[in-house]
Amino acid sequence: MRKTFYNSDHYPFISEMEANYSAILKELNAIIDKPIEPNNYSTWIGERPNYLSNPVDKTVAWKTLTFRIFGIDYQPNKDDCPTIKTIIDKYPFLVTAEFSLLEPHTHIHPHTGFTDKLLRSHLGLIIPEGDAALKVGDDTVQWETGKVITFDDSILHEAWNHTDQKRVVLMFDFEPNLNETIAKQVCIEVMSKTNDKHLLDIAPRDKWLEWIEAGCFY
Repeated sequence: MRKTFYNSDHYPFISEMEANYSAILKELNAIIDKPIEPNNYSTWIGERPNYLSNPVDKTVAWKTLTFRIFGIDYQPNKDDCPTIKTIIDKYPFLVTAEFSLLEPHTHIHPHTGFTDKLLRSHLGLIIPEGDAALKVGDDTVQWETGKVITFDDSILHEAWNHTDQKRVVLMFDFEPNLNETIAKQVCIEVMSKTNDKHLLDIAPRDKWLEWIEAGCFY
């Protein structure tokens, strides 16, 4: 039977994430107010408005700033955040890494991730007091500042921030055997099959596969 949440202590590299919480938070605070700009991936990107409820503007209610996506690095953002760069360069089995920001009173509706061959983690960076939580299957947890939550995002899950403050985490996906070769194979498999409009609006599958092979956008 698949588990919803996993003990982060089983993955030693996660303790390094938590140990660098203060430095990562400082890097976040230096760029958190960058405005969204069309076709500029060196800043925040509005994520999946069709997943969301928000009383103001769904197009910017959930925002991400990407360092790595399916094994493809975005170097300008990494250069802005040297602590994150050092960590993700050290661990190539980290498939995706990005800041994920939920504006106040935003709800991400139940959905599933791309594959059951990865695990997802959230490092709590800015966590408001009140009703802000993550539900996976029938299990619900609240984020904690400086702590990592690890879960299977291929199980139906949802998240919400029903407070008056922003919620920000460092979100990262990893291959659970911590194997770089398997991680790359999973990236290729996902991008070979995806029909995800959000990704395919950026580029067709063959271009994503080129980027995976190169390991970076170019």
